[in-house]
Amino acid sequence: MPVRPPGGRARALHESPELRPVRVPPLAPPPHGRALADGRAAVKKPARAAGPAKGIVAPAAKAKAAQPGNAPGRGKAAHAKPAPKKPPPKPKVSAKIRAQRHATALKAAKTRAANAKKARQHPKRQLALGEGVACCSAEALAASLRLAGWPVSDADVLALYRRTARDDDAGAPILATLEAAAEYGLAGCQVAAFAPADLATELPGGVILGLALPAPHAVLDTGSEWITWGQAWPARAFPDAAVEEAWTVEWEVG
Repeated sequence: MPVRPPGGRARALHESPELRPVRVPPLAPPPHGRALADGRAAVKKPARAAGPAKGIVAPAAKAKAAQPGNAPGRGKAAHAKPAPKKPPPKPKVSAKIRAQRHATALKAAKTRAANAKKARQHPKRQLALGEGVACCSAEALAASLRLAGWPVSDADVLALYRRTARDDDAGAPILATLEAAAEYGLAGCQVAAFAPADLATELPGGVILGLALPAPHAVLDTGSEWITWGQAWPARAFPDAAVEEAWTVEWEVG
């Protein structure tokens, strides 16, 4: 019968040379890392690969550019505002052309001054009936065109008056009304010619008179009667009227 060693089976196993603990030497550090105090290896992350050189398009950029939204004519690039173009340089103007422009400007200034002087000499005709518009100058000119056989409506009269006055109560001079009718026409007809008549001589029929009643007013003198606001009256119906100006008119009818 075998003898059991003291301490039991555990001691026997401990004293067995095959089961004795073996000391493991520390691991050598890896070539790209370092060893920690407890023998573990600290692995160093490999360096990031360098990107493509300038001028070389990476495959990812090529794939993005190949997408339908980034194709030429589509996407954000298609809606980008183009750079503003520089205005072309102004051509040089010769001294002759500058002199012509200066002369034209002086002539226009003289014309405006002459028209302003005429406007001061010929007062605005403002007499209106009731709550109507002070367009007696346009109404007298319309009576002249009706006398020539051409129909003229109230809308035509107001359209002519609007070209000569800023509001319903402003009134307009006879001269300004004649100039507007010569430029824009009245009821589709143009004034062919007009001129001031000499008040010292006998006035012909068909002239437009500027009166003072004492308020300024304009009527058409047919030679036998005065037409005011579409109504014919004998001249003696205005005993206190003073004739301040008279104008002859010729129409292009038809």
